[in-house]
Amino acid sequence: MRILQLSKFYPPVLGGIESVAWELVEGLNSNGMRADVLCSNQSWPTVREHFPGGYDVVRAGSMGMLLSTSMSAVMPSLVAEMGRRADVLHVHMPDPMAALAVWLARPKCRVVVHWHSDVIRQRRALVVYEPLQRWLLHRADAVIATSPPYMDASEPLQPWRNKVCVIPIGISDSRAAASSDLVQMLRRKYGERRMVFALGRMTYYKGFDILVEAASQLPEDCVVVIGGVGEMLEAYKSIARQLGLTAKVHFVGHIPDNELPSYFAACDIFCFSSTVRAEAYGVAMLEAMVMGKPVVATDIAGSGVPWVNRHGVTGLNVSAGESRPLAAALRSLLDDVEMRAALGAGGRKRYEQEFDSKRMTAKTIELYGQLA
Repeated sequence: MRILQLSKFYPPVLGGIESVAWELVEGLNSNGMRADVLCSNQSWPTVREHFPGGYDVVRAGSMGMLLSTSMSAVMPSLVAEMGRRADVLHVHMPDPMAALAVWLARPKCRVVVHWHSDVIRQRRALVVYEPLQRWLLHRADAVIATSPPYMDASEPLQPWRNKVCVIPIGISDSRAAASSDLVQMLRRKYGERRMVFALGRMTYYKGFDILVEAASQLPEDCVVVIGGVGEMLEAYKSIARQLGLTAKVHFVGHIPDNELPSYFAACDIFCFSSTVRAEAYGVAMLEAMVMGKPVVATDIAGSGVPWVNRHGVTGLNVSAGESRPLAAALRSLLDDVEMRAALGAGGRKRYEQEFDSKRMTAKTIELYGQLA
């Protein structure tokens, strides 16, 4: 069976959808299927690559970004060309360019829509995009939702519930990739203080401003380390400076992939402070669970976040957008070594049972088989 994965971008370009697409493509090809990738390039030329996993990646030339969408004039023709050789076209949404390309190309193969999230913030753009989105959901032979709460709360999915199935996002086990030397270096760098780690793109819904405010309510013998880059990085740094927290809150910018496991291994708690439903899942929480670290996250209604992080099992969930409950949960775990260990072990167990990338790949292959 030949699969064409249509993703907004693809590694080494980083992002949540890109990570899921990579896990699936690698997993499908290692299971005897042929899964190629079509995505947008970040520059004008169209680039064709052959990856070590034995598959091809075509990056369609782009004229630039508009409303967070890569504008590619050649994408429709490439969907038509590559779609003719595919048994299944697997489209990762939201991605208006991908939806437009499928609408124009009208491939004859089976179509699977992988619904990562609704369009939350760009409501004006949705007025134009919504008919195209509705057409693609109607055209799809199957729709993948990433969690039961998001499937239930997503308005666009409700008319198509008969063909929606839940396949939780899974990631590879990176526990062995943690470097004991780097872990020790990080602990020394922050003065052997108890460490709260957070990671994510510096954007409005990640709630890093709330985490910085919460840090002011934490004991002096702890440190908050926040990784990631984005348009709001300087704004978040400014809040830390205004609150006099530059010695307690450290923004470390981009963390290379090969160093990330060591950051998770070095921390005592992982904090996921997102505030609104634009945060649909929270893959970074899975990375903490891999390492057996407890998670403090937010109880966002209609999001998969509190479903991924089960309260009292893998961590603690608190009301979103409020620094006091967040600080209280962090303090309770910082002060209770046994609770941290129990919740961390619960997270590792939940990862093994629900969130391993092999499980996600197997369920996806099963879905393909049902369509065939």
